[in-house]
Amino acid sequence: MRGNFIFFMLLSVVSVKAAMLPEHPELHAALNGYLQVRDGGADSKAVAATSYRSHLADLNGDGRQDALVLMLGRAWGGTGGQTMFIFKGGAEGFQFVSRMRCVSLPMPGSVCVTNERSEGWRDLAIRVSGGGAKAKFVRMCFDGQRYPLNPTVLAPMENWPHGEFVLTSGDATAKALKAGRTHFTGLLGRSTRFQMGLKHQMGKVTGAYFYDKYGTPIPLEGEASGSAVSLREVSGEKVVATISLSHEDNRWIGAWKSTDGRKAFPLRLQLVATELKRHQTGRQGWNVRTAFPQFTGIAGGRFNAVVAAGFIRRFQESCDEFEKNSAELARDSKDTPQLAELSFGNWACDDSAVVCFFAPDLISIRGSTYEYTGGAHGNYGDFPMNYWWRNGTVTRVKVTDIFDAAKPWRTLLGRHLRRELIRKEAHYVVEGSVKEADLAKCENFTFSPAGAEFHFPPYEVGPYAQGAFRVTVPFKVLQPILRRDGPLARWAK
Repeated sequence: MRGNFIFFMLLSVVSVKAAMLPEHPELHAALNGYLQVRDGGADSKAVAATSYRSHLADLNGDGRQDALVLMLGRAWGGTGGQTMFIFKGGAEGFQFVSRMRCVSLPMPGSVCVTNERSEGWRDLAIRVSGGGAKAKFVRMCFDGQRYPLNPTVLAPMENWPHGEFVLTSGDATAKALKAGRTHFTGLLGRSTRFQMGLKHQMGKVTGAYFYDKYGTPIPLEGEASGSAVSLREVSGEKVVATISLSHEDNRWIGAWKSTDGRKAFPLRLQLVATELKRHQTGRQGWNVRTAFPQFTGIAGGRFNAVVAAGFIRRFQESCDEFEKNSAELARDSKDTPQLAELSFGNWACDDSAVVCFFAPDLISIRGSTYEYTGGAHGNYGDFPMNYWWRNGTVTRVKVTDIFDAAKPWRTLLGRHLRRELIRKEAHYVVEGSVKEADLAKCENFTFSPAGAEFHFPPYEVGPYAQGAFRVTVPFKVLQPILRRDGPLARWAK
């Protein structure tokens, strides 16, 4: 008991010290250097990384990261909002460019780095009133030397800003988790194996974990700061357990504790995937983004080439299509170039991914896409990337690879999918226009120890208003028809 107490005390000390380290040391030094000169020299007190939020972006198109720095606390704001500084990134570090007052808190939806530019710098949209759909924004345009000081004295924009909303949470300390998604495999106690997927953005962490024996996802929410991650296990609206994780010397260790104090287990985790991102903006303002997993280690690395190729192919196809269409419209409307910008400025395509299952020889990734090309609404849906390492080769897993061809698997699968979709009131299935045989042809699936999950985007089994449908078919249903030499044979018990 005393040994465990000492371990957790040491863990807390290491975490506190790491939490004080800035995420971007050069920016931290530039900020304190500017404040020291502004406030009167060497006697001015340095600000800690916990005293501000930062966001890096190429604001002036020179290929270098510039910075927005939002100051936190009463010393830097009042009823009108907080102070924000803008720094220009260069070969020798960051240089102060501009100051802005009255930036609203709480932050979600308050600062947008827009797709439009003035004097070569991206416009900033600052929320000045309201929230949600009723929010009003002011466009802050660079004048060649600086941005405006006070957004509250300018006229509100007529339209919602388009770009990236930033500075939404957290502080400027170095974080244990990289921004984006990560996936872990782990051991709880002596022998209970589990997998955990997390999404981290500026200190806020969400995600889920599942035990290998069951596969049922258990929601998580929490924070990352320094080398520590603190998570809450949520059931309904109730927190039933906490998970504390620490990253040190390339190891992840921690503890799971029930909130009633009756149970506690040590945790050991291995990071098996991080996230890679790509982003391209067209000359008329269209945006294409993709984010996909990059696996670690020798076992995980064997899948990286095929996963990256699949996501980058989709990314490039969207970029090429958007550029072709915008170029054609630009030629057709050469006398009114603003027409092309109005048409394509809102076009967007965004792919993302979640690791559903990882093993050294088998992975399942659920890709999700959203595309808007004008009209009343965008289109969205899921797409699979499932791969199997066998006989020294990575092959894509198709639905026919899963099931025993000698058994009536399409009948059983179609019957189960139809029953579940009727229970979910999928209109086209209820009315009979989509039949069991149609459902059994679905190649859009992922898998985990919970079973095979089949994905149906809007319009496939119901109208757009009903949204997308997902149906998990448990392995207790699939076991009689699984191939005993197939990729999912480990669950054919």
